[in-house]
Amino acid sequence: MLFSGTTGGLFFFTLSFLVAQETKQCHSLKSVQDSTEQEKENPAPIFWLWRDAHVTGGQLTLPFKIRKSQENNTFRLTTDVTLGGYIGYTRRLSQKRDFFLTVPLTAGLTFINVNENNTTLDLSASDTEVVPGLTWSSGIIIQMDKYNFGLLFGKDYASNVGNQWEYHGKLWWSFGIGFVFLQ
Repeated sequence: MLFSGTTGGLFFFTLSFLVAQETKQCHSLKSVQDSTEQEKENPAPIFWLWRDAHVTGGQLTLPFKIRKSQENNTFRLTTDVTLGGYIGYTRRLSQKRDFFLTVPLTAGLTFINVNENNTTLDLSASDTEVVPGLTWSSGIIIQMDKYNFGLLFGKDYASNVGNQWEYHGKLWWSFGIGFVFLQ
């Protein structure tokens, strides 16, 4: 259900991009020159979604995830680390200060801690394995000068244990706070 919402958001994002890239057709050289002079005098308004915005990309590390626990309807903090990249829509929020809003779409490799409490595999009490998996996520990141605040949600898919892992394909969320030391 969330994936279809993300797809809908991606569709809206693409549609907005296409609207912003709309071009005018001119039939003669004179009409091209006339339209250029008119645009200099009265520039066409930029679609509000693309004003002070651009596409960004980078790397993303998620050191922990918060998952809904099935047994007692609470939440569990897991240390399933994710390393990956993102591409996102970034928009400037303030003309005077470096405040930005980023909506990332990420994909990456995750390292999943598997033990007897979260899988149906036969493991002894002391056995804990780390299995690789794939993850996707999205959310928002707010950048205020040198500080970053983020809230992400996504799903993990374990490779070797698959459906035997309790959280396979289930929603998680994570948050982060960052500071830029060197700029």
